[in-house]
Amino acid sequence: MKNWKSVAIAYGLPAVVLLGYWYSALTPVSIQSPEFWTNMFLYLVASAALMNVFDRSKADKVNKVSGAIIGISIVFLIGGMLFGSQIFRAKDYASLITHTEGNFEEDLSITDPSQIPTIDRDMAERLGSRKLGEVLNLVSQFDVSTEYTQIAYKGDSVRVSPLEYVSFFRWLNNRADGIPHYVTVDMVTGDSELVNLEKNIHYSHSGYFGDDITRHIFFNYPTVMFENPVFELDEEGNPYYIAPIVEKKFSFMGPKEVVGVFVVDASSGDITRYSVADVPDWVDRVFPANMVMTQINYNGQYQGGYLNSVISKKGVIQNAQGYNYIVLNDDLYLYTGLTSVASDESNIGFVLVNSRTKESKRYNISTATEWSAMESAQGSVQEKGYISTFPLLFNMESKPVYQLSLKDDAGLIKMYAFVNATNYQKVGTGNSLAAAWNAYTGGVVSTTTDEEEEVVETETISGAITAMESVVIDGETTYYFTLEGDAETIYIAKVSIDKQLPFIKAGDSVTIEVDGARVVSIIKQ
Repeated sequence: MKNWKSVAIAYGLPAVVLLGYWYSALTPVSIQSPEFWTNMFLYLVASAALMNVFDRSKADKVNKVSGAIIGISIVFLIGGMLFGSQIFRAKDYASLITHTEGNFEEDLSITDPSQIPTIDRDMAERLGSRKLGEVLNLVSQFDVSTEYTQIAYKGDSVRVSPLEYVSFFRWLNNRADGIPHYVTVDMVTGDSELVNLEKNIHYSHSGYFGDDITRHIFFNYPTVMFENPVFELDEEGNPYYIAPIVEKKFSFMGPKEVVGVFVVDASSGDITRYSVADVPDWVDRVFPANMVMTQINYNGQYQGGYLNSVISKKGVIQNAQGYNYIVLNDDLYLYTGLTSVASDESNIGFVLVNSRTKESKRYNISTATEWSAMESAQGSVQEKGYISTFPLLFNMESKPVYQLSLKDDAGLIKMYAFVNATNYQKVGTGNSLAAAWNAYTGGVVSTTTDEEEEVVETETISGAITAMESVVIDGETTYYFTLEGDAETIYIAKVSIDKQLPFIKAGDSVTIEVDGARVVSIIKQ
């Protein structure tokens, strides 16, 4: 009897502790989960240690059995890691994501700068909190979750976030009724809305025990590995959580890949499992950003094989170590630049990756890096100490232009900036998108519309400068001058168009290329 008690304690007590941890940590019961192996090893070690304490007569046998299981498992794990490693599967890693060639002019042309989405997560949080504050009876019970998922909603770029319970006791008081609202923030206009739900949310990240959305999915599918559930809306505005289902590729210790999704009704808790090919069109966040960024690096590093990636590094490229999202044709795309690992001075292109299908388009356009553009924008208002957001790249007036926002220490957007992607010293900043674009173009704003595109042609003019003055606008020196024989036309030239411009003075003869009154190029004769 004593022997059975010692065995029960040695194996039962760690099992109880493991079950408690399992309920909290939600470790998938799968050999593809590293946490599963860690838990098993700890269980065997703890059981053997307790047997040494309670029944030393059986301790040697238990130690041998546990040691053998751990030893065999370690060999199994090492074999799995080697078989699924980049050393032997470099080409397979490179093929996790593939790129097709995109058309920059067709896909990313912007004629109206005011339609660019600029509301980031920090700003959305402030707008959403302000909206909740208008409903006093909610403030003591709920707060707005910090999720603020960016999605494509009815063709618009929108951030959405549910309300969340303020505390455990507020959850106890309100769980029967659920969460009655979610917040939407339009990323272009900044308009926020507190949406009333016909069917309240009962499963969320702020719920406890079975109401926790991750735990709810886990206990329905304990052997399936899935990523963090993300809040989304269908086209009717009904709340859902989307949890990407992942499996290891090439071996049970290889890289993760999304093979499907759980679509969970946040009101009823109903879970529908889809393969990647069958995901509903309204779902946006299927492929997590960190996974996509990693696979872009795999594709750039291992096209020439593993040895090339660590020795010669010929043709090896990497992502820009930062990303942003943009909505195109009612789909959400991840944007990031591509740069050579041999140099960080410029990009060789960029990619747009559909977050639902992982369809990736590559654009082979040489530009300054996003980080250079960010530093240039910050430098143009360096006295203010603003911090730049990660930019997006657009085709504006047939040229690649970065757009970004400048934020203060509190995370509030204070200014906007446009940066020339090929000459990042050319910057236009302002308190609004229109003002920033006006500063960038030197006061000449395109008047093209969706119905009719105005074609603007440049003109070449030669003459002697009769008068010339300079002023600093938004951190960049701008020159105003007139030419002999035409005193009424005042030409505008920013110093960034030519490094010789500061040395040109009244009386010099020049040949200029102009777009209206804006000087595109200048040559001293």
